[in-house]
Amino acid sequence: MPQLKNPLALRATSPKGETALLKEERNRTPKEEKAWILLAEPDEKLAAAIGGELQGKGLAWSRVSTTEEAFVDLNFGEFAVALLDSEMPGRPVLDVVEMLRRRNISIPILLLSGEADAQARIRAYEKGVDDVVPKPCSPQELSAHIRALLRRRTSSTPWVRAVEDLEIDLSGRRVFRAGQEILLTPREFGILEYLLRNQGRAVSFETLAQEVWHQPERAKTISNVVRVHMASLRKKIDRGRPVKLLHTMRGYGFVLRSESR
Repeated sequence: MPQLKNPLALRATSPKGETALLKEERNRTPKEEKAWILLAEPDEKLAAAIGGELQGKGLAWSRVSTTEEAFVDLNFGEFAVALLDSEMPGRPVLDVVEMLRRRNISIPILLLSGEADAQARIRAYEKGVDDVVPKPCSPQELSAHIRALLRRRTSSTPWVRAVEDLEIDLSGRRVFRAGQEILLTPREFGILEYLLRNQGRAVSFETLAQEVWHQPERAKTISNVVRVHMASLRKKIDRGRPVKLLHTMRGYGFVLRSESR
């Protein structure tokens, strides 16, 4: 089955370092119009069985086996729903869920839990889990729970924000300008979303490294990567438009605002 590349592994193993990372980022494109499900499940056979059920319903899936891999993929990938097994190796799963929610990552999460008592379920919900299924559970039932979360997500009212004729659907992660959809990579959408949340205020390289790349310690070394993504984003959003919305504030960073302001 297709597996998403682990960005941290790429950085760690690439002999070319920054150049290889930059190339990888440039070549990353949005997934096809098909919902992708992340199966964070250490049991390969169980994951394959669940994946088979999902494929039969027209869904795509990708598997990781540790909480660290799940955290990376949910930060960098485009997933509609995630299944997390509470018994994965690595950091405690609920700690990972809490960190994701603190980063405003709102993807629906289904927890496959080894604890069936009410208090365990309450703790999971308080940390940000959307649904809890106790073990053991059949692949068919897990697939049904995942699809229920997917329906709940797609039927919810989109959270759309507008700047001039630019419309940003934060729940569906889609962008339109003058009514025409603009396809962005996950990283480009992350930049635009952060600029939108800070509309009218300059955002520095260091802030983007921390809030979009989640790598404050590498703010200086990835500045070229940030510049490339920003250039690509500006081209997609502003090229050929009489009103420019993305601006460079020399010595400060980037800002999202209308030229008319």
